[in-house]
Amino acid sequence: MKILIRTFVLLSCFLGSTLYTCAARRYKIAIIHSYEKNYYDADRYRHILEKELKTNGVSFEMKELFMNSDELLYHDEMARASFFIDELDKWGVDAIGIFNNQATYSLLKCGNPRLRHIPVVFSGVYHPDIELIREYPNVTGYVDIPDYTSTIRMIEHIMGKSRIVVMSGSGMIDSQMWANMEEQCHNAKIETFEGDILQHIFAHRVIKDAYKEKKESFYNEKIDTTIVMRLMSETMPLRTIQQVARGSETFLMLTSRTYNSQNAPDFFSNPSFAVINEGFGTNNKMLGGYFTTLETQLKDMAKGISLRLQGKMPEQQITQSRKQYVLNWNVMRRYNISDRNLLPEYQVMYVPFSVRYWYYILTGIILGGVFIVLVIVFLTYGLIRERKRKKEALRNLLYEHKTLKLSIEGGTTFAWRKVKGNLSFDSHFYELIAYPHTFITLEQILTFIHPDDQERFRAGFLQDHKDSNYKEEYRCKFSGEYEWWEFRYSYINNGDNSFVVTGLLQNIQEIKDREAELIQARLLAERAELKQSFLNNMSHEIRTPLNAIVGFSNILIKDPNLTDEEKQEFVDIINLNNDLLLNLINDILEMSRIDSGAVSFVLTDTDVRTVVSVCYQTFSVQVKPSLKFLRDFPEEDVTICVDTMRLQQVITNFLTNANKFTSTGYIKLGYRYFPDKNVVHIFVEDSGIGMPPDELKMIFSRFYKHNEFAQGTGLGLSICRGIIDRMNGEIEVESEEGKGSCFTIVLPVVS
Repeated sequence: MKILIRTFVLLSCFLGSTLYTCAARRYKIAIIHSYEKNYYDADRYRHILEKELKTNGVSFEMKELFMNSDELLYHDEMARASFFIDELDKWGVDAIGIFNNQATYSLLKCGNPRLRHIPVVFSGVYHPDIELIREYPNVTGYVDIPDYTSTIRMIEHIMGKSRIVVMSGSGMIDSQMWANMEEQCHNAKIETFEGDILQHIFAHRVIKDAYKEKKESFYNEKIDTTIVMRLMSETMPLRTIQQVARGSETFLMLTSRTYNSQNAPDFFSNPSFAVINEGFGTNNKMLGGYFTTLETQLKDMAKGISLRLQGKMPEQQITQSRKQYVLNWNVMRRYNISDRNLLPEYQVMYVPFSVRYWYYILTGIILGGVFIVLVIVFLTYGLIRERKRKKEALRNLLYEHKTLKLSIEGGTTFAWRKVKGNLSFDSHFYELIAYPHTFITLEQILTFIHPDDQERFRAGFLQDHKDSNYKEEYRCKFSGEYEWWEFRYSYINNGDNSFVVTGLLQNIQEIKDREAELIQARLLAERAELKQSFLNNMSHEIRTPLNAIVGFSNILIKDPNLTDEEKQEFVDIINLNNDLLLNLINDILEMSRIDSGAVSFVLTDTDVRTVVSVCYQTFSVQVKPSLKFLRDFPEEDVTICVDTMRLQQVITNFLTNANKFTSTGYIKLGYRYFPDKNVVHIFVEDSGIGMPPDELKMIFSRFYKHNEFAQGTGLGLSICRGIIDRMNGEIEVESEEGKGSCFTIVLPVVS
């Protein structure tokens, strides 16, 4: 399995690197035109091919050559083709693209052997020499074999019955093409004519008064049967060609690109058609036809070149490109040809964006106009609403201002604001302090403040509290004696990063007096409640052992039938309850002395290790046999200032509780020093029954017992907290029910 995975990874890396290399390589591609440099379609050929090659992901450097076949004799054309092949081989060409018939024929016919080692892709060939192409396995391409009858039927559908003129030469290729067209027309039952053209034309002329004939309604013949005529352009006089082309129902059908046919559409009054894409899209008289468009031709060619550069061959050496019924929108507009009755398969090309998508543009303009109107309406409504809101806010603000002014004038609240480092108060505040000026400085305000509050006033008042409102209370002597006053203020942003400070000064002495009264009442209530709770707990805790003592004493006296063992057992119970009662009284007295401060604490510097070691040794004999008593003393020792006996009392209390509530596991005594806080933690940890979180808040309460039926007074932890508080320490508790507890004493370390 591992071998398969490694093989897959290596193969993936290899394929990835190969694809990356192919994608990153820059190929040298040559394109060869059949015609002269700068002929009217040369730029379109190159630009469309470059675009399609990039679409296929080919990175390339392109060289462009022109065969100029119409100008050269046969031998010169062959020599030029062979020269091109030699030059491109020296350049290191990766692929050659050939446009149209003449260049394709010349490069294959010249016989240069170097061509056989170069991938060649041709396109736009409408009269291929198939046998010659078969001699070159490295040559593949795309042809557009003319479909004459489809174009003729298209002319009939758009223009009606017509005389269709085909300009032809006397050469072998022209003769073959005419023969092919005759065969197609014969099969489609379309009449053809080859002979005296003028005789045929005059037979269809309509005699009209030349003076009455209007140019815009030009009409000089009537034809009821479509006929295709061969016009021998090489031998026919120019006047004859002009007479033929002037017919109102006569149309040129271009079948090849020759020197004589290049400007033929210019002689005809009507738009021209074609069975090849020559001039379609550039000639303003070429209406359309059934052929492969230049865009489709070059898209196929780019795909073929990309395939050959990858070392692959197409399924067929010669492939027929997809044909379409196409019309030029610009020529249709020129000759006022409507597109309403066109067949669905007819595609109108070169339609301007504004015309093709006029419905969407118009819809967009309407929707945009509606949106703008809605926005204007919404903004207008919002503006009116905002103005109303501002007026309402201004009215409310004026009302609040008057109300506030009346309330301030009748009370002990004064408004103020900061102006250039000084404070500006209401006039009646100045009357209160008998101050004659408009502004008062901070130093002058400071003289009214109680000496104990002056430092706090300097540190806090107007010290850049821009993010929040400021409120502080100080004792001030503005009249008579010191009273509590509240200073409050806030910063208001003007919008230009400058702030205005505005505030209030309010006498809160009455509030303070009420607070003091409430605090005093609460303390009295708490003391009464504590006293009542203490008496209730005391009566309960004392009654239990007393009842046991009285009850078992009466049994001993009144029951003479008791055995010696039963008497001894009852005596032991009486003694035990007597001890509990004695301990309870001692704990109550201890707690009372601690609360009243009557207990004296002898604080001395002591080593932590010494204290916990004594506790460990003392308590070792009291631990249950089923428990492990562990010690966790680090090497580092620190000094604390405590009452050693009291601290040992607290630690022993924690150990006793741990021993009482732990049946299996361990009890651990240890300490940790935290130098960053300069404190030491002395802890007692056990694996006992633990406590729920809500019980942790109650364990230090007086008379609280985890188990009401267990021995103890419930005052131990309360006494422990009182002792540690007197030594400036704290007690922390962590516990989880069923897993154990950890009591920690936190004490400051002597530096």
